[in-house]
Amino acid sequence: MTGATLAAGWIALRYLRSRRREFGTFITRVSVAGLTLGVLVLTVVVSVMNGFDAELKRRILGTVPHLLLAGRSMDEPAVRELADEPDVSAVYNFFVGAGMVTVKGAVTPVTVYGIDESAFGSIPTISDNLVYGSLPELLETPRGVLLGRQLAAHLGVLPGDSVVLVVSEPDAAGVRPRILRFELSGIFEVGAELDYTLAVVPLAALESDGLDGMGVRGVRITLVDPLAAAGVAEALRVAHPGWEILSWAESYGELFQAVRMEKVLMFLILLMVVAVAAFNIVSGQSMAVTDKRADIAILNTMGASRGLILQIFLFQGLVISSLGILVGLLSGVVVARYIGGLIASVETLLGFRLLEGTYFVEIPSVIQGADLLIIALLSWSLCLISAYVPARRAASLNPIEGLHS
Repeated sequence: MTGATLAAGWIALRYLRSRRREFGTFITRVSVAGLTLGVLVLTVVVSVMNGFDAELKRRILGTVPHLLLAGRSMDEPAVRELADEPDVSAVYNFFVGAGMVTVKGAVTPVTVYGIDESAFGSIPTISDNLVYGSLPELLETPRGVLLGRQLAAHLGVLPGDSVVLVVSEPDAAGVRPRILRFELSGIFEVGAELDYTLAVVPLAALESDGLDGMGVRGVRITLVDPLAAAGVAEALRVAHPGWEILSWAESYGELFQAVRMEKVLMFLILLMVVAVAAFNIVSGQSMAVTDKRADIAILNTMGASRGLILQIFLFQGLVISSLGILVGLLSGVVVARYIGGLIASVETLLGFRLLEGTYFVEIPSVIQGADLLIIALLSWSLCLISAYVPARRAASLNPIEGLHS
């Protein structure tokens, strides 16, 4: 750091401590408060959006197949070897198809999952969220079925009750319905849409009725990182050209793309709030330049260059801006960290739940360092532009006019 820069910083700090311009100081404080509030809100909203995105991925991608090898089986050595791959966490036989469940006239469309013993320990989203029953009990019951808690409540069934599953079977005349009776042997609650639309049945029951061809039969691959599904699928297609590989992105990719787009749009909208607060610094710094016209003229007559004057007021504006950004980020991290408890307190005060009718019990929040860095850099860049305008005006002042002011 050069001597001129140190001198500019020293003078800028003296100007900041000056209390002669009370109204200008008030405007500066209001600008800093607005900047702090804007950065705080941006940090909290981005963290909450991250939380909702993470919850959707956990609840949906923890249940649906990440990759499905259609028409394959665990009996094939090449398929069994996939379990040893570093990107793969589980491999097991699987069936997915469409059908309807009906009880006492209530009919609901569902997605039918068929599993066998190879799935034990490989579907934690289901097995860890069972309200009643277990996966081994499901397979021990010849005609057992697992339903989501909300679906079971909608149908009005309890464990042990009979549930009718209707699937469509093609024949020579077109399509005819096949009616199968199952016994409700378990209830799960994932906390997502699957609680309303999923029925898990033994794969052996579908095979005995000849219905394992009424959907996609194959091997489900659960990945360590579900977002890497596209890359893993492409690698498998290259290694095994004859395999038909289906990815979760084909069914749910648009949903996560919409969530990502919503986050970006919300970020840009709130960044405009930060921009407005940052540009308010122009007013405070412009008043500072007007108040220091005589001082600027004296510095010019003493040999101070235009660059030094520019650095003084630019440094002053950046110190003010950096203070607002830093306080906003720290406050935003604290609020985002405890947003669940804060919202719960507000709900208690208002007497109703803000998340009523959703799958979420509390507001999720995930604080990411990369987001904080982006917020800090963009906010600081906006403030740099705002501070440069009055600083350049100060550097271009005519010293003669300043001495007569």
